[in-house]
Amino acid sequence: MKPITILRGLFPALFLLGCSMSASAADYPERPIRMIAPFAPGGGSDVVARLVAEKMGPLLGQNVVVENRPGASSIIGTDLVAKASPDGYTILMTNSAITSNPSLYQTLPYDTRKDLIPVTYLADAPTLLAAHPSVPFNTVPELVAYAKQHPNEVTVGTPGAGQMSHLVAEMVSQASDTKLTMVHYKGTANSINDLVGGTIMMSFGTVPGFINFIESKKLKPVAVASRERISVLPNVPTIAETYPGFEMSVWFGVFVPAGTPDAIVDKLNTAMLQALKDPTIQARFPEEGLRPGNLSHEQFNALFRSDLDKWQTFIRERNIHLNK
Repeated sequence: MKPITILRGLFPALFLLGCSMSASAADYPERPIRMIAPFAPGGGSDVVARLVAEKMGPLLGQNVVVENRPGASSIIGTDLVAKASPDGYTILMTNSAITSNPSLYQTLPYDTRKDLIPVTYLADAPTLLAAHPSVPFNTVPELVAYAKQHPNEVTVGTPGAGQMSHLVAEMVSQASDTKLTMVHYKGTANSINDLVGGTIMMSFGTVPGFINFIESKKLKPVAVASRERISVLPNVPTIAETYPGFEMSVWFGVFVPAGTPDAIVDKLNTAMLQALKDPTIQARFPEEGLRPGNLSHEQFNALFRSDLDKWQTFIRERNIHLNK
């Protein structure tokens, strides 16, 4: 066959392929969507995922089913999505731990920068320091004084090494020049159970994960790592009141596998932004200590890449390494 004949046969095939891809994106979604939450139920990520998924479904005309895939500091669930078919039917709802993991672990089964596309910034929540009611401190200055008098005796529970709660504890340790003993658990539920039971003294987490225990007096809030005090806990001081400029919020966002068509990314982004305007979410998020997202797709992408660089620098300076 002559070359010109091959090309003539190739152009119709490419045209049909392009039409097929366009039609697929236009008809999306035609079946339920899996929203992978790479953390155990009960934490802030789970709360955000379920609230947003519930409101997204009717907007897209298909159910959005939240599936918890915890493990390895969110790496297991993230890997599942990174290697999923880029068709919009398997999406990731994670938190900002996705930007610290590449610097904490020697190797990851995926390339965070290349294998995932940021879609929508859903919300953020300031990190909250909560303690067992029996601990002998109620404020950050009292905590620091106690930690200096009792080196390595202040135990800090985290839902996993490398989680945001671990890193903010390291930040407080650095800012206060104190030594805190990190106790790493497998999941938020396990760390909170031991915190409520008094096995550990305190823990950093998000307001959604702690608020019910605070309201029932099973935990006491010590400080919040936001720029200003938050409405849901107006009497709780900020860490910045002791260490000016200290701020640490956890953000929650949705990602899809690289290669997902732009039309599908846009459709998902539009549905999520519309879901965030729902009166139920507008009311529930503040009650949970969450602030609805207000970043554009481009701004979220810039934040994602900026945080990758920020945590790389911080983790290198603190010489934090995880043997995994």
